[in-house]
Amino acid sequence: MWTERELMGSSPLHFVYPPGFHDVHIVFKNESASRTGSLKHRYSWALIMWALLEGHVKNGTHVFEASSGNTACSLSYMCRVLGLKFTAVVPDTIEEIKVKRIERQDGIVIKVPISNRLIMAETLARSSGGFFMNQFKNAFHAEEFHDSGSSSKPSTNLFHELINQLDGVLPGVFVHPAGTGGTISSVGRYIKKYGLKTQIVMADTQYSIYSDYVLNGSFSSQTGSHHWVTPGMAGIGYGAMGPAKIAETTSLDPAVIDRILKIPDLASTAAMRVARELGIDGGTSTGVNFLAALHLASVDQMRPITIATILADSGKYYESTYLNREWISDKFSVHGGLPVYDCWIQVIKNSYLNGDDPLELGNTKCSVVNFR
Repeated sequence: MWTERELMGSSPLHFVYPPGFHDVHIVFKNESASRTGSLKHRYSWALIMWALLEGHVKNGTHVFEASSGNTACSLSYMCRVLGLKFTAVVPDTIEEIKVKRIERQDGIVIKVPISNRLIMAETLARSSGGFFMNQFKNAFHAEEFHDSGSSSKPSTNLFHELINQLDGVLPGVFVHPAGTGGTISSVGRYIKKYGLKTQIVMADTQYSIYSDYVLNGSFSSQTGSHHWVTPGMAGIGYGAMGPAKIAETTSLDPAVIDRILKIPDLASTAAMRVARELGIDGGTSTGVNFLAALHLASVDQMRPITIATILADSGKYYESTYLNREWISDKFSVHGGLPVYDCWIQVIKNSYLNGDDPLELGNTKCSVVNFR
C-alpha cells in the first residue's frame, strides 16, 4: 500500500485568476489526474489502509461498497492491487462510462435504486461473509487529519499536501461540498488541530440535508428523503439514505465547518459548463466548487486571498448527463430546464469577468418563476 501511495505522488494544482476579482486566486487541486481519475483514489487508499489495520480486510476478503461510481472505481483498483474481489452497489441512474471504469478494474457492478445502495451492499456483504466498506460511516475513521511526526512517510492529508505545494502559503478559504463528508471533514480537522487560519466553507447542494445537519442537527432522527429532488448533483449532497449521524451514516463532522452555502443544482450544472470553457474540465462537485468560489470572492473583502478547492473528477464522465443539453432539458425540467440553465451560464460568465456575486444575481434573475 505504501508503494501505491508513492506512485500517487502529489496531484497537480490548477490556478485561476478571475479578471473581475482583483488579487483573488482560485486554486484547484486537480484530483482528476489520479491513477483512477478522481479524488476517490487517495480516499480509497485511506479506506483500504484503515480496513487492513483494523483487521476488517484480510487475504481472500470480498469487499463491497455503495457508491455513485468514483469511489467504486478507486476501491476496485485498490482491491485488484491486493488480489481481492470487489463488488460495487451503484444507483441505477449511474453513467455507463462509470460502470465501464469499475469493470475495467475487475469490479462487479450491481445496480439498484439510489436509496437502496447501502442496505443492499450491507446485506450482500453479510450473506457472503465479506466486508462492507461503508465509506459514509468509515471515512470519518479512515481519513487522516494528523501530521506524520517522526515517520519518514509524509502525512497523507490532502490539505497538508496542498500547503506544501503552495510553499507554505496558507489559503484564506477552503471550499468543498460533502458527499460522504470525509474529505471536507479530514481537511477541517487538520486545520483546526494545528490552529491554521483557513476558513472551512461547505458548499451544499440544493436539496441536500447537510446544511440543516451542520447548523441545527435537525435531521439526526429523520431521513430527509422527502426533501430530495432528482436528479441532484451526482455523488454529492445527501438525501434518501437514512438518518444523518456522524460516524454512523455520514462522515461529516459539523464541528469543523465555519460556513455553509446553498448552491442551486441547475446553477452548479451551468457552472460546470462555464468552468469547462475556461479550461477547468471537472464534474459535478467542480461546478459546485467553482460557483461557490466566485461567490466567496465577491463577498470576502480580504485581499489578496487564495481560495482553495478541488477538481474532483473529469467532466468526460458527464458528457451524456450534466454536460448534455438534451439530458438537462429532460431531467431538470422541474427546475426550469434550459431557459434557467442558460440564464445561469450568462450570470456566471458575467461574474467571472465583472466581479459580481453570481449567487445573488442568479437567484434573482434565474428564478423559475421568471420563465413561466
